[in-house]
Amino acid sequence: MQRLKGMSQLGFTFGSFPRARHTRLDHAVGVYHLAGLTLRRIAESGAYLEDRDVRAALAAALLLDSGRYPYAASIEGIEVPGAPTLKELSRRWIEHSEVAKVLRAEWDLEPHNVFRLVSRGDTPPHSLTPTELLLRDILFGSLNVDALDRLIRDARGARVPYGLVEVESLIGRLRIVGQGNKAILALDEEGAGTLQSVVFSRYLVYYNVYGHHALRIPTVMFLRAVQDAIGAANVTFDELSELDDAGAFALLEGSAESSTAGLMKRLADRRPYHLALDFDERHPSYSSLIRLRDDASWRRRVEEAWSRYLTRYRKGVAGPFDILIDLPAKENFPVGLRLIRRNPLPGERNPINWQNLSGMSEDDMTRYHAPLRRIQIATANDALVKSVRRHAEELFTIAEEVG
Repeated sequence: MQRLKGMSQLGFTFGSFPRARHTRLDHAVGVYHLAGLTLRRIAESGAYLEDRDVRAALAAALLLDSGRYPYAASIEGIEVPGAPTLKELSRRWIEHSEVAKVLRAEWDLEPHNVFRLVSRGDTPPHSLTPTELLLRDILFGSLNVDALDRLIRDARGARVPYGLVEVESLIGRLRIVGQGNKAILALDEEGAGTLQSVVFSRYLVYYNVYGHHALRIPTVMFLRAVQDAIGAANVTFDELSELDDAGAFALLEGSAESSTAGLMKRLADRRPYHLALDFDERHPSYSSLIRLRDDASWRRRVEEAWSRYLTRYRKGVAGPFDILIDLPAKENFPVGLRLIRRNPLPGERNPINWQNLSGMSEDDMTRYHAPLRRIQIATANDALVKSVRRHAEELFTIAEEVG
C-alpha cells in the first residue's frame, strides 16, 4: 500500500493536467469508501450479508490496484510472452506478502478468498458463491465502484467539468432484486438521471482526459523505453513490479539501451514527441494497425519499417524509435445497472436495461464510443510530422505487409 502512494493515478500528467497529483493510494481509499457506502445501502435495503463477507469486500476494494505496475498504462500495454499479468501480480501481493499476514491476523480473512474478489480476467474465478458474485458486481461489475471513483477523482484532479456525478445519490437509490437464481444490483427510477450523468461523463473524461495526446504520447514513449530495455535484458518485469513511479523512472534512466536512454532523456526534459495522426475505427486503415495491439514486437517492427522507408526513399529522416504507434487499450463501456420503473411500460418487465431507458441499441452504443478508441501516431520532431502526414497511405500499406 505504501508503494501505491508513489504511483500516479493518471501517469504522465505533467503535459496536460499538472494539478492531477492524486495517487493510486488515494484511489484505493476512495474505492474502499464507495464500497462501504454500497454495502451499508444493501444492508439497509433488507439484504443479509455476513460480517466476514463485508470485511472481504472492503479488503478487496483496498487491494484492487495492489498488483499494478508503475506507470501501468504503459507497462501493462506491452503484450509480450512471459510478462506477469495484473492477475498474477495481484495474487503475489495478496497471498504471498506481508498483506497476507495482515489479512489473517487483523481482518480474520483467508487471503485467497480476498484474491477471488480482486482477480481480473476474461472470466471470473470458478465456484464463486452467490454472495461473492454480488460483491464482485459492486467492485467492477454493474456498479463498478472502481470506475466510479476513478471517473470522479480523475475529472476533479484534471480540473475538467465532466465528472460531476452525485455518486452518493446514485448509491442511495440502489436495491437488490432477484433475477434468475441470482441477486443483482438495480436502481430505483429516481436514480435514472444520475446514471445518465455517469454514462455521458465517462465518455467526456475518456475523450478529453485519457485520450488527450499530451497524456498518451509520453505514455507510449515510456512503453517503448520499457519494451526496449526488457528486450535488451537490462530490466525485468519482476524488477519493475516492485517499484513505484520514481523508482521505475530512475531504473530506466540508467539503462544501457540507446533507445531507452534517449526516450527517458526526453521524458525527463519534458520534451514529448509530436502528434502526427489521430483517427478512430471509422478510418479505412484502422484495422491494419489495431491488430498490432496484441503483439508489442510486431508493433515495433512496423514502427521501424516506417522509419526505414521514409529515410531510404528520402521522404524523411527517422531513427528506429522516432515514430511511435499508440494503440487504445481494450476497453468496454457497458452500462450494467438496471432500473426499477414505478410504472413499467406496456410489454416491459422490471428491471429494465440501459437500452430501454436511453433508446440506444448496442450498435448505437458501439458507434457512440468509436471516438474513444483512437489510434495516435507520434514522431520525434515536426519535420517527421509532415512526412508521416504526407505519406500516410504508403505507411498504412507497409503496416499491412509487415509480419
